[in-house]
Amino acid sequence: MNSYLELDYPLIRACLQGQKYAWEDFVDRFMDLVLHVVEHTAEIRRKTLSDEEKIELCEAIFRSFRYNDYQLLREFAFHSSVSAYLTVFARRLAVAFLGEE
Repeated sequence: MNSYLELDYPLIRACLQGQKYAWEDFVDRFMDLVLHVVEHTAEIRRKTLSDEEKIELCEAIFRSFRYNDYQLLREFAFHSSVSAYLTVFARRLAVAFLGEE
């Protein structure tokens, strides 16, 4: 098994089980990825985001993963990498956010 999967799958399970600090570890692990998706999506859509807007959008994306008792994480089927799954949803949410302006 890929070393990322060895780390990421248990992290998802820890979040779903409500283990102490699991969510903080999840955010730390994937913040750079989500920020990259936000920046890349804005660039592609020719939108300029302030640092504050980028942070706000990243926070909204992470909140969406906690929404409804981690519904999006519960729907993760463990058939792909966690980063691929997060990228898809982060991009969808970023596009929705950027479309509102």
